Amino acid sequence: MSRYITIITTVYNIAPYLERFFKCLGEQTFTDYEALIVDDGSTDNSLEICRAHAENDDRIRLVELEHTGISGARNTALGLLQTPFAASLDGDDFFERDYLKHLVDAQKKYEADLVISNVITRNEKLEETSRFPPRPEAVYEGGEIREVLPQLLREGRLNFLYSKIYRTSLLKDIRVEPDVMQGSDTMINCQYIAKARRIAVICDCDYNYIRFRSRSVTSFNGDGYYERLLRINLYVRDFMSENGLMTEEMENAVDGRILFAGKTALQRIAGAKLSKGEKYRRAEQIADGREYLSAYNRQRQRGNLGSARFRVVAPDEAKAYIDETAAVYRDSERDEKKQARRERCPKALLGLYRKIRRG
Repeated sequence: MSRYITIITTVYNIAPYLERFFKCLGEQTFTDYEALIVDDGSTDNSLEICRAHAENDDRIRLVELEHTGISGARNTALGLLQTPFAASLDGDDFFERDYLKHLVDAQKKYEADLVISNVITRNEKLEETSRFPPRPEAVYEGGEIREVLPQLLREGRLNFLYSKIYRTSLLKDIRVEPDVMQGSDTMINCQYIAKARRIAVICDCDYNYIRFRSRSVTSFNGDGYYERLLRINLYVRDFMSENGLMTEEMENAVDGRILFAGKTALQRIAGAKLSKGEKYRRAEQIADGREYLSAYNRQRQRGNLGSARFRVVAPDEAKAYIDETAAVYRDSERDEKKQARRERCPKALLGLYRKIRRG
């Protein structure tokens, strides 16, 4: 039986979140879908959970792979698409009942090749921490796509595949290099948008992305983090230039992303269990690197440093930023430990503990 849309989900060792994922999937008000689940060689019981759900729902198609990494798993999924449209969901996130309905309705209404909806970011306690900047519902085509692309890139809307619906025929030849550990979604979106004739952005905010601090494709110590993000941003710059999509605003957006990648990498380094000397060494590698310096100087010449949505770290301030951020982490960790003691200790014992401390 032919379905309208395929939901792509790659799975690797996310067993604790899969029951929530399948529950959200089963509660969708739009039901004409196929769920293509690609297990990328999980070593926990993720595969067993996926098998159980596939046996009970004929809309779920399960593909089992040896571990290839996220890009290899995505490439496999893209090669198996059979429905007119496709969407992507992450198995450790959750989404509202009308998530698919809103995307499909907008696609039909605007006859769009790509529909982009909004995202809520939550922490591990499921508390909302951010969402996309407000953007009115709109349709872009022709030269309008070229003009709006830098804004979509700057807002982070092209960083991932979820919260979107794609026309499968335009995904046919899109692939990414298997060794891309981070940023493969951005690569796919760039290749896709170069083919899209009409893009719709809608205001619905049905997707909840969970930002896990302890479980990520990047290690917290920042080792290799900046280099991976730099690779993606240089790819974006080259791709936009080669496909006639480069504008001054696009170059500004890419430079801003490079500086933001450097700043977040410095934050990770500051919070890592490394010697101060090693932290400084890694910070200098980033801040004194040719691409970071070039992006910083270009943004300074444009007068964009003061108007950036984040604090831009000057190359000669990298060490000071490491010290400042490390102190913030220490204070935060101390406060978390205090709060944990309070939660574990009955009030009477806590009062006794304080009295003993006072002598």
